[in-house]
Order: sequence, then C-alpha cells, then structure tokens
Amino acid sequence: MELKDYKELPDRIPEEDIYNFIESTISDYNSNRITKNAFLEIMTELMERQIMTYKILKEPLRGVLDEVITKIWNTNNYNDVDMMLSLIVNFGLEKSFNEAKQSIENKSNIESDILNEIQETVSEVGDHISNPYHGLQ
Repeated sequence: MELKDYKELPDRIPEEDIYNFIESTISDYNSNRITKNAFLEIMTELMERQIMTYKILKEPLRGVLDEVITKIWNTNNYNDVDMMLSLIVNFGLEKSFNEAKQSIENKSNIESDILNEIQETVSEVGDHISNPYHGLQ
C-alpha cells in the first residue's frame, strides 16, 4: 500500500488490521521497499488509528517498532524528531523514549527548536511512557 492508501483508511479500523499494517510497514522499511520518510508518515497514519482503539500496542510488535525507531532516532531534522516523538509517546516506546532523553545530554549539537521539542515531550510524559492513556484513566 502507498501512503495515500493509509491516509484514506477510516479513523477506526479493527485492531488486528492495524497490527497487520504496522507489521507490513516495518517489513517494507527493513527490506528497503520504503524510505525512512515514508515509514514515518505511514506509521503516523497507523498511530492515529491505533489511538482510537484505546488499547496499548501489544508485544512483541511494540518491541519491534521500538527497536526500529531507536535505530533511526536522530536530532538532525525537526520533522523527523516531531514525527518520532509522536510515535514514541503514542505507542509507548520506552527504549526510544530513553534514546530521546539521552540525546538531550548532547544538547550542544542540537538546534534549539529540536532541543525544545524533545525537552517539552520528556517533561510532559514524565514517568508514564509505557502507558499512552495514563492521562485518560
């Protein structure tokens, strides 16, 4: 499927379909069938549908996605950081969240708008990264 196909999905789709789409997107990215930018944009579309389930993304898929995001984490591009932080927070990706927190320590190498985005996210999430629905409970 192309990005436009994901954008045209209804807001609410069955959880099983979301999992299948996420798995296939990760596979496409790992096989170099899609670029990092396409991966992030597609995952953002899928994240928006996952949020509507009000359920935490289950293992092992959550861990697999966490590994991919951790590997592509960078602080060189504001749009990348913005999309990845959204994925990290809304999917509850602990390892990637810790990677983002560690990048703050190297703040001399990060543009101020990117640094501010990371710091605000870390501050807002606090210790509740593993449960994206914490504030709703």
